[in-house]
Order: sequence, then C-alpha cells, then structure tokens
Amino acid sequence: MYMTTKEKILLSMTITGIILLALMIFFASYESKAANTDYTPKSDIHAGVHSTSAVVKQVLSNFDNPEGAIFSHDGKFVFISNSAEIGDRGAGFSWTENEGYISKLSVNSNGTLTMVEEKLITGISSPLGMGVLPVSTGMFPAGTIWVCVGAAPIVDQDGKTITDRNRMRSKLLAFNVDGKILGEIDTGAGSVFEEITGSPIILINALGFDKSGNLFVADTAFGGAQFDPPWDGAGGLWKISVDSLDAMASGKKAPTMPEFLAIPGNPDGVEVSPIDGMVYVNTVGPVAGAPDPANGGIYAISDMKTLPAPMDGNLGALDGLDFTAQGTMVNSQIRGDIPARLYVNCIGKEATTLELVPNQELSGPADVAIRQMSDGSYMIVVPELTARDNTPGDDDVTVLAVSSSFDCR
Repeated sequence: MYMTTKEKILLSMTITGIILLALMIFFASYESKAANTDYTPKSDIHAGVHSTSAVVKQVLSNFDNPEGAIFSHDGKFVFISNSAEIGDRGAGFSWTENEGYISKLSVNSNGTLTMVEEKLITGISSPLGMGVLPVSTGMFPAGTIWVCVGAAPIVDQDGKTITDRNRMRSKLLAFNVDGKILGEIDTGAGSVFEEITGSPIILINALGFDKSGNLFVADTAFGGAQFDPPWDGAGGLWKISVDSLDAMASGKKAPTMPEFLAIPGNPDGVEVSPIDGMVYVNTVGPVAGAPDPANGGIYAISDMKTLPAPMDGNLGALDGLDFTAQGTMVNSQIRGDIPARLYVNCIGKEATTLELVPNQELSGPADVAIRQMSDGSYMIVVPELTARDNTPGDDDVTVLAVSSSFDCR
C-alpha cells in the first residue's frame, strides 16, 4: 500500500509513542518494586539450624544491662557498654541518666575474658553500640573507640521520666583503650541532626565504620514522646563523612553535611561488610509492637539515596549485628514471644539459628562482637541487655567459641 510522506511520519510518531509508553510503564514498575520494603519469606526461616554450633566458653555476671561489646583494634581488649536500665525503680524500660559506664576486659589466649577495669568510664547516660575508627584523622588516631551515648527513653535516678528537651543530650563519644575521652559529636537537641530532620538522634543505638573511616549511625527513634513538647523521631541511618569528624567534634561546621536515609521498622544494628563494603542495618520495631514492614528485617545499603527491599525478614526483633572476617553475618533476636537467639546470615540464603552447646537461654542478646583468633576460630562476645532488677552489676556477658567452619564461604 502506497503511503504519503505525511502518513509515514504519523505512523512513525505513533510507533515511537507506543515504545516510549511501554518504557515508562516498565520503569515505573521497576521503581515501585525497588521502593517496596515489604518482605515475603520463601519458607519458615525459623526452622533452620546452622551447620556449626557455638561452644559456651564463659559467662561473666559483672555488668549492668550490657548493651554493646567491641574488640580493640589490636584484639587485646574487649569493651562493654553498661546501659544501666532503671530496673525495679521504674515502671517501664528506661535508661538511668548518668549511671551508665564502660568496662574493660583483656582477651586471653584460650578464648576467655578477664576483667581489667569494671568502670573504666563512668557518669554517662545509656551507652549503647560501639565501633572502632580504622583510620587516623587529625584529632582521632586509628583505633579510637566510639560509643553511642545519651539515648532515650531516659529517666532520672528516682525513676522519674525526663521531659526537659534540653536534657536530650545524645552524642557520639570517642575514647582510647586507656579510657581517655578524646572528643564527642553532639547529636542531641539543637544539633545539626535536628536541623536536618526536625528531630535529634533520639535513640542513638549503634554505629559502624567503613574502611575509609566514614561513620554510620542508627537512630531507632523510640523515646521522643517523653519530652515536652514531644519529638516525632526520625528512624533511619545517618552517615557522617570521615572529613567531618574533627570539625564536628570541635563544634565547627561540617565540611560535608551528614546524610540521612529513612528506614521503616526502627533500625537498630548497623555494620559494614568486610567483603562487599555495603552497610547492613537491621530492625527491632516488633519488640515494642511498632510497625515494621520487614517484621525484623535486614537491609543492605549501597548509597544514602535509595532504600532497597530487605534482603531478609520475618526474623522477630533484631538488635545487634556483626560480621566475621569472611563476611558471615550474625544478628541477635530479642522479641519476647520468640526465644532469644543468634541468627547466622549467609548472603543470598535464609537465616539459620546458631545452636549453643551446652544449651543456654540468653537474656536479650544485644550488640555482639566477633573476632577471629590466631587458630582461625572465632570468639563471639554476647552482652545480655534485658535484665530488670534493682541490683546492678550482676547481669551477663556470654563468650562463645566457633570453629573456622562456621563461615558461609
């Protein structure tokens, strides 16, 4: 059939329009999937047990609601953050203002710990997750330990809820292995973090560094309602560039402003994989009945612009998160209606439970720390957070040993 030039042009435009419409539909569908944070498990992920069990080497009962554990840069010491929950003096779960402290222990060649100084650093509020700076800055040498301090919900020593916004003094505190305070970054009321999201970092819960020294911080965002007026809270992940650490610790404007990525479900643990360099964040929302589309999930984040779908989910309420040197991930589960446990997460596979030998009940396993020993085995330090009594100094830290065959790779 003969077609005029005009008809050919119209036909070409029609075909082009159809192709463009199809591409728009395709990309809209793709973006919708990428933004979907709901997780549907392939099977019952609670049923599997990891192929390698963990031997309980030691249980130390010297602590006050231990939340975080971290090895020193050289592996000679372990530091424990004692968050000092109010216990029987208060009606609900809250940390006690200025009663938290940091303990220092030495690592023995047989995979056990010995207390060096029970109260290395004292007088701090709700010390939680910790991390070790891998590089030197002008102000902080490599190996500097950073700890999240001042989180809500928080009460005074009499168990009275603190409502004054000016006492919301969350921060990142830096110290060396001798307990000397090297500096701090304000994340509380009136800080640059509140300027960015409208809320300070309310429940400053965990932190991790990438190999360049960039600092990632999780805000679980519980506790803002106790203040007058209340803060809504902004649950998510913060990134503080390594080039801003010194300036922010000196009270100066950051050369690179902190970045924020909202994460639903109240993010808790955060760590950077030693294998792929991605930032892994888990969620704890179900522990308080908060909505969590992943129902205790894990996100693998490659940039601070886009939140991917969870890589795993339906795991309960996740707290601590750490990696072995070979990239095997361990998460702790603390939701009360599910037995407390440690999950082993092999990338691309469903989570399995780490079996303890002899079998032992954990009381709120929190921010675990993992270190490879000289024989290739791993030492796992498990602080147990959730004891609620009026006798501080008798809560547990459990030390585990697993063989090198524990790794997924």
